[in-house]
Amino acid sequence: MKKVLFVEPKAVEANVFAQFMNLPLMGPLYLGSLIKKAGFDVKIVNENLLGRKLTMNELEGDFLLLTSLTSTSERAYELARQFKQKNPNSTVIMGGIHATFLKEEAGKYVDYVVSGEGEDVIVDLLKNGSDQRIINGKLLDTLDNLPLPDFNLLVNSNKMSITPIMTSRGCPYDCNFCSVTKMFGQGYRTLPVDRVIEELRQVKTDFVFFYDDNLTANVNRTHELMERIAKEKFKFNWSAQVRTDITRYPDLVKDMKKAGCDTVYIGFESVSNATLNSLSKHQTIDDIQRAIDVFHGNSIRIHGMFIFGGDEDDKSIFKETVKFSIKNKIDTVQYMILTPLPGTDTYQRIESEGRLLHKMWHYYDGLHAVFQPKNMSPFELQQGMLDSFEEFYSYTRLLNEALNLVYDRTLGKAVGLINYKSYPASTLAIKFVANHIVKRWSKLNKDYMAYLSQIRSSMKRSAQALHLNMF
Repeated sequence: MKKVLFVEPKAVEANVFAQFMNLPLMGPLYLGSLIKKAGFDVKIVNENLLGRKLTMNELEGDFLLLTSLTSTSERAYELARQFKQKNPNSTVIMGGIHATFLKEEAGKYVDYVVSGEGEDVIVDLLKNGSDQRIINGKLLDTLDNLPLPDFNLLVNSNKMSITPIMTSRGCPYDCNFCSVTKMFGQGYRTLPVDRVIEELRQVKTDFVFFYDDNLTANVNRTHELMERIAKEKFKFNWSAQVRTDITRYPDLVKDMKKAGCDTVYIGFESVSNATLNSLSKHQTIDDIQRAIDVFHGNSIRIHGMFIFGGDEDDKSIFKETVKFSIKNKIDTVQYMILTPLPGTDTYQRIESEGRLLHKMWHYYDGLHAVFQPKNMSPFELQQGMLDSFEEFYSYTRLLNEALNLVYDRTLGKAVGLINYKSYPASTLAIKFVANHIVKRWSKLNKDYMAYLSQIRSSMKRSAQALHLNMF
């Protein structure tokens, strides 16, 4: 049997958030399961889950398959070089979002680039090769024939405390900063509900995360899925990515809670309607407010995700966003910097305007300023994100929350309140960890902050020179 090593590369060490992003992508699991069924010896390695980078001695096999995000693509290229050096007669194939949109770049490092979805082409490519270096996959007409993902192929899968599940591909919306619709289309393709339940019956962990970019896009299907999950009486709780619009259906949110929904991850993106419009988000501040009220009203926690750096943003956006987050008691937040990812409309526009600072891809992770914003310097954008994190997750705020939690639980228990445990201590623990992560990130990225500071100083000198020349 020919050996296939499938690797999802580790993010660079500077991204300390990566240590908490150790769930595997589903693509390698689907493809690996298909390849195994076709008669190959398959091993899948997620370097984040492995906890380290693979060594040269571990890079063995007849084929190396790589999938990467933009921020991990440079590590993927390094793995391709090392694998070829160790196994000169091997074949290296790369796919995934970054390779799909930068085919020529990826093709410099590998034998074949698979663009788009690879399920219909990967087995034939492994068996027969191709006279073309770029293999164009196509969107699957149906997801019904996807194999059940074989987690036994994944090294250290037994160490996962959360099981990832994906029940759909694509998104009906087309936010201009997102690469999902460019990769998977605006058509919303779903697995049959029976198949989803079959997959959930194999879950061995206490928690499930639905990877779908928008789990609840089809309201009728979501109702059916929630009813089936509740009927099964699974022992795990779950979280999912959703949009604010699902809260237009409050009964469905109740069904989500009954089915075990613990937390929703929502791309709020901005507290500015002008910025939301510029991002083609198709939602308003009123939609965000309604979503918070409805989910909290059903005791579902909210992880709110916000983006800084849109063309309508100025420096006031940071304090406004933190104030909004605190006022609305959003359980946890993720403040990110607008990142022009290859393949997106945002990337094409910012690149054409000459506003990209560089193309060092490992910094394209949502945590680093990599372009020139319109109404602030890159340094101000970077520092504003960090200040927002530190204010929301400040130890003073967390201490007050901890004291209030103890008081509320003691009082609630004393007077017999049913919901005295409604604010779980785990949320508070997550906030303390987040505070520590932000502080570590700042220390590990001093050089990048210095780089952005130099750009700011250069911009000031240019502005001063222009002012002097005018007078």
